[in-house]
Amino acid sequence: MKQKFILLNMPYILVGLFATNLGQAWRMTLNVDASKRFLVLLSALQIAFDTPLPSLYPFDILVGIICGAGLRLAVYLKSKNAKKYRQGVEYGSARWSA
Repeated sequence: MKQKFILLNMPYILVGLFATNLGQAWRMTLNVDASKRFLVLLSALQIAFDTPLPSLYPFDILVGIICGAGLRLAVYLKSKNAKKYRQGVEYGSARWSA
């Protein structure tokens, strides 16, 4: 049961771990004024992704959790809305011929 749960949620965990480096890059740009922040963020992304390991700073972990949970929510909502429509049936300007 636990193995199945972990395997089903592994992509979201990996995205969350990847997003911790995004949080680290954002944290590196906090002391820069707003006009230069984008340019500094691009160089900070390179520095943050030099190591493949996730950042363990609390802010970075929070960013990772939010990104992983946001992706999981998007996938859930997409699958929930897919049940509302008929599969394989054209809509809109489809022409029905007899």
